[in-house]
Amino acid sequence: MERQVELYIQGLSDLELVEYTRTTTHLPEALEFARIELAARELSSDQLKDIDEQLRLRREAREEEARAIAAEPLNWEWRIAAFLCGVYFAIPFLIFVPAWHRFREEGAEQKYKEMWVCVLIGLLPALILVIVRIPPWSWVRVLF
Repeated sequence: MERQVELYIQGLSDLELVEYTRTTTHLPEALEFARIELAARELSSDQLKDIDEQLRLRREAREEEARAIAAEPLNWEWRIAAFLCGVYFAIPFLIFVPAWHRFREEGAEQKYKEMWVCVLIGLLPALILVIVRIPPWSWVRVLF
């Protein structure tokens, strides 16, 4: 294992070190070194209880933040843009694909869903206009 990782682990606070040892995303060698470092610090059971409580509170705060992000609605500018993309058969939606993916990766489920809904709502009148044989290029004059 690299010396930088060892120095990093040794520089962690007790709270951070306990949290580090309870994750599965680190290399096995780093986790083993972190466990050895934790044992070398000789924390009492009261200290470990306090750390467990702090970790629980930290985890709950992260979960609450994730729920808040997931429930945040899409703003009106994005709704209008997605609707207009739907009106034009979602072809311009390709411009918004990176933002759409970012919403998904950030866990902003509400924004992700609302973007799809707005595109589909815009697509419905477009299909109706095609059925009644009104050409798409004439829609621009109506909008502007």
